[in-house]
Parts: sequence; structure tokens; C-alpha cells
Amino acid sequence: MRISPKTKKYLPIIIVLSLVLISGALAGVFFIRSPVLIITDSSFNLLYGPERLRERQRQTSISLFRRVIPVIVYENAGPDLVALVVEEVSSKPRAALFPFRYLDGALLYKENNPDVPVLLMGGRNPVPLRLRGLGIIYVQTDTLLDIYRAVLSAAVFAGEKNILIFDDYMLPEERRELLKQILESAGHLNELLFQYRNTPVNSPENIGCIIVAGPAARFLEQDLDIPVILFSWADPYFTPQTVKLIFDDSPWALAVAALRSGGFVELSIPSAPVILSERVGEKRDFRRIRGIIKENL
Repeated sequence: MRISPKTKKYLPIIIVLSLVLISGALAGVFFIRSPVLIITDSSFNLLYGPERLRERQRQTSISLFRRVIPVIVYENAGPDLVALVVEEVSSKPRAALFPFRYLDGALLYKENNPDVPVLLMGGRNPVPLRLRGLGIIYVQTDTLLDIYRAVLSAAVFAGEKNILIFDDYMLPEERRELLKQILESAGHLNELLFQYRNTPVNSPENIGCIIVAGPAARFLEQDLDIPVILFSWADPYFTPQTVKLIFDDSPWALAVAALRSGGFVELSIPSAPVILSERVGEKRDFRRIRGIIKENL
């Protein structure tokens, strides 16, 4: 079909107007759709980092193609006040995600809003018995997959040296043996050493990488020049330069995966690993670690 000269003249304007109309329609749909509410508080926002939180909010909104609204509650607020604050933000949200520490608020909110999907982000905590039969979706961190990824990534940093794990007795003995077998089958001869809480690091010259999966404040105070893989919600900006990789299982990090895993009352989702590329000296190491993470999604 031939386009007349007159039409050609106005074609750029037509294209621009069409794009504006399409963008406006998409924006309208975006804002009309019911929002997702993620309950949070000032302490978490400070730990996570305000700018990092805003970026997560943008990414999550784009992924879900709907507004994602942080609902800030007072840390010492009772369940009734927590439920009330959430209800005031939106009368019919797509879903409401509660951190484990606001369990009672989630229970009351679900009681008052039975038609709203409620997700309780439990982290490593076992499923509370009182959730049974209430219709609340419990999201637990897939700790075994996290540790598996962390150990293989640690081997990249460790070279021929040993790997030390602060796991706070999180893993039973059989799981520890399984990790050692996995590391060996992947061709790494590193020895896996497990340590509890804040005990000092012995013979640091023999340690090539440290995985901090449990409390290790005393270790961080030692300021050892050893690569670290950290399980934390903390803003990477405020971590030591030795931290190369962070496993984030915060509600914001797991929200998209949790909301897309419909139909299940209990979910197990791995953390979102963050490779601090500017702290990983070798590009080859960065690519290897990225491959480990992607391969085990």
C-alpha cells in the first residue's frame, strides 16, 4: 500500500502520538491494578539502605507491573495497630507481605481481610503451628541451596586454602558432610571448617574464604584480609571491602518469586545473591561466580 506525500509529512507526529497513547494506556493499567503492600519499619529501612530500598521497589514494581508500596509501621506497634495501618493504605491490595516479626499483625490482618492473599516471610524460622489452616502463605528461605551456592562460590576465592563457615549450627552433621562431598565432586580440594558464633578465627593464614551464615560480629571486628561471603540484609555500602558476595533473603528480595509461586501454602525460595563486582578483582572470578548462581536458580 502506497503512502501519500501528505501522510508521510505527518507520519512522525502520528508515530509520536501513538506512542504517547500506548504509554498512557499502560500507565493507566499500571496504576489501576491493585497494589502489593510490603510491611516494613524504620530500622529495616536504615539497615537495608534507603536508596537500595527505592531501587528494589522500582524493580519489583516493574517485574509485577503494578505498584509496590512499602507500609511503614512502628516497631513496637501491637498487632491491632499494624493491621489497621496496612488496611488504611489500600482496601483491596493484590497481596500483603509481612516480615516474620509481625506475625501477630499478619494473623489479625488476615482475620479481618480473608480475601486478601497474605504472605509471611519467615526466613529460616520453622513454620509456626498456629498458621495451619488459616490460608496464610509461609515463605521460607531455601537455606540448603543458599549454602550450596555459597560454598561453590567460596572455592573460587579460596584457591587451595580452606573455607570457614560461621553457620551457628544451622546445618546438621549430615548436611555438612553432603556439602563436603559436593565440593569434592566439583573438583575442589578445599577443607570445609565449621565454626560457631563469635569464636575467633584460628590460623587465618590457612583460610581462603569465610562464609558468614550466622552471627559473627567478633569476626568482623578482627578486620582480617580474607574474602567474605555474607548472609545479610545490610546495605553492601556499609560492609567491609573484604565482603565480595551477599545473600539477601529479605522480604523485598523474595517478593517477586513468592508472588509468582501461586497455589502453595508453604514456599521455599533461595536468597537473592548480590555480587559486589567492584570488589572482585578478577573478571574471570566474577564470571565463574555468576555462572554458579545462574546454574542453580
